[in-house]
Amino acid sequence: MSLKRFTRTVSSTRDHRLLAEAIFQYLEQHFGPSAIAIFDDPLTNPLDSLRFVQGEFYSIRKYPEPFWEWASQFDTSESIIPLAINTCNWNHTDDLGGESYIMMLDNTPIKRTYLLIQNVHEHTAHNIYEQSYDAMQLAASRWQCIRAEKNASQEIKQRDAREAKYVDEISQRERFIENMKLVQQVALDISNPYSLKELYLKAVDALRERLGFDRSTLMLLDMKKRSFSGTYGTNEAGDTIDEFHTQYDLHQLSEEYIEALSNVECNLVVIENTPIYTAGKVVGLGWNAMLILRDNEKPFGWFALDNFIHRKPITDYQKQMLESFGSLFSQIFIRKRQEQNVRMLHSSMVELSRCTTVSDVCKSAVTFAINNLGIDRMAVFLTDEDCSYMKGTWGTNIQGKVVDESYFYEQTQDFSLINLARSMPNDVAFEESVPIYHNCNIVGFGWAAMTVLTSNRGVPIAFIAVDNLLTRAPLTSQLREVIRMFASSLVEVLQRTQAQEAIRALNENLEQEVNKRTKELEEANHQLEVLSKLDPLTRLGNRRMLEHVMQKYCMFDHKEVISFGLILIDIDHFGLFNNHYGHLEGDIALMRIGNILEHHTKDEDEVFCRIGGEEFALLMIGANCGDVKQRAERIRGSIENEAIKHCHNPEGQLLTVSVGCACYQTLGNELNFDYLYQLSDKALYLAKHNGRNCVFMCSSDDRELTE
Repeated sequence: MSLKRFTRTVSSTRDHRLLAEAIFQYLEQHFGPSAIAIFDDPLTNPLDSLRFVQGEFYSIRKYPEPFWEWASQFDTSESIIPLAINTCNWNHTDDLGGESYIMMLDNTPIKRTYLLIQNVHEHTAHNIYEQSYDAMQLAASRWQCIRAEKNASQEIKQRDAREAKYVDEISQRERFIENMKLVQQVALDISNPYSLKELYLKAVDALRERLGFDRSTLMLLDMKKRSFSGTYGTNEAGDTIDEFHTQYDLHQLSEEYIEALSNVECNLVVIENTPIYTAGKVVGLGWNAMLILRDNEKPFGWFALDNFIHRKPITDYQKQMLESFGSLFSQIFIRKRQEQNVRMLHSSMVELSRCTTVSDVCKSAVTFAINNLGIDRMAVFLTDEDCSYMKGTWGTNIQGKVVDESYFYEQTQDFSLINLARSMPNDVAFEESVPIYHNCNIVGFGWAAMTVLTSNRGVPIAFIAVDNLLTRAPLTSQLREVIRMFASSLVEVLQRTQAQEAIRALNENLEQEVNKRTKELEEANHQLEVLSKLDPLTRLGNRRMLEHVMQKYCMFDHKEVISFGLILIDIDHFGLFNNHYGHLEGDIALMRIGNILEHHTKDEDEVFCRIGGEEFALLMIGANCGDVKQRAERIRGSIENEAIKHCHNPEGQLLTVSVGCACYQTLGNELNFDYLYQLSDKALYLAKHNGRNCVFMCSSDDRELTE
């Protein structure tokens, strides 16, 4: 091969193997070596350094190790170096058979590459350097170019791979965001069902039709019975069917699912390559999932899902969608259940009102609470004004059955829970991790709660005792509020029934105890009259009470001018509060505000009255404008300091009130309440118009409004 042809061949070569073949052909033709090899530096690649070889090549593993240190000092530009000048005291001709030469083809420190020419023909050895210099320089240059091109190509591939991975991550993130938006929209679409049953149906359909899962079934858990039952599910054809008739024992679940129910950190379990069931029968093989639904840490049910129809694997993004959907559904379920509980409380009032005796009221109350409020055990005890004894009525035994406990009578003992309940009447006192009693004997440990029911005069009339002996379920704040609201309903019926029983007893003994009957009848009628003037939710007065207060002062012919003050209070953005938190939280907020207002009345002649859904009024007698304005500001501040959360309040994060008040001086029988109300209402309007959560005052003297 001529130098010109060699040059053309080398310049067009794009591969190290082809270049090596051209080099070997050129050297073989011009110098007749016994062997030629191209290999990587044995110091950096001791086991796999030989790349291309021709002829009977002497193994580079047999070369003296110092030789490679000597060879590494040369540069590509020095072309072919005779081994005869090595400084290793190695007589290479004995091993290699004659004069041999080495050249640094590529001197990159990361991976040096050598060309070794072994045992050159003795007739050409004397001028090998001069005849090969240009050709070998060109070959080395081309070798390095090919290496650089391959490195650049590899870097481009790596860069493209990184870019592809980044693009894929962006795409996955966008898909994840879209999935989360879809979950949020689905949750919004099912968030306002007419009933819990409708919520179950919407959720099962949404998982299949909107979120793309093959089949789903909503199961509800009953820890008291250690069982679970169906609601709506999906048949083998992918249609939604009614499964309310199904019920299973908890032990029928696989071990993984049972463990997950007790693990508060686990809300989704997916089992791959497992049997798929329909109505307890195996219908296929695929993945099966349990999406656990919890109220705080307590599980109340789960969605069972599988891939029976399309047999597609479940992805990480689908798992994230499920967990997000499960969390949102649990919130919707809890809120809807609370609203349903409120309706149950109203229905309980109807049911209790049908009872004609105190015993029937207590039995109906215990039965209703056990069946509808999620309470393990409950008992109602009657007591006196001093809470000196506890007389049983109806309660629950240690198996959770409603039983007659009228036999029970004990003097009130010095128990901490009883003392705590007496110190906070009409509220729920509770203790955690304490002994649970039945007939004064310890039957278990858990939480116990108690509330004292008081009459409208603040006199104790009964105790309600509740515990978690059966399920050991935690006492949540929602359950405490439900118990408190139920107790508030019960006390009204209990008082009325006691009054009615007293009336019946008086009628039976009319001839013998006329005087006593008359007195007690008046007291009973007085209690009924008081009840008719009270708002049942807030325990404040109603419009009838306000009219009663006005008539009381208009009946007297006062000779002196009296200062009348009227305070009107309106809760800011209460409609938004109800829409966001639900009517249960709205009723609770009204009760808390009612309690605050009651504490801002000074004597029996002052009564706060609820005159609208979220509007309250207080008629003050003998108070000057300064007193009225100061009282109004204290009320406004107390409600704000109650710190009731209202994240949808445009003016802040708390539930606040706007207050309008006015003063008016006149004789008692000449009181023009409509005029006084117009002044206060105008002040209330300006309070709302000027940012709410403030007090505006209007005096009839100057006819001016002041903040």
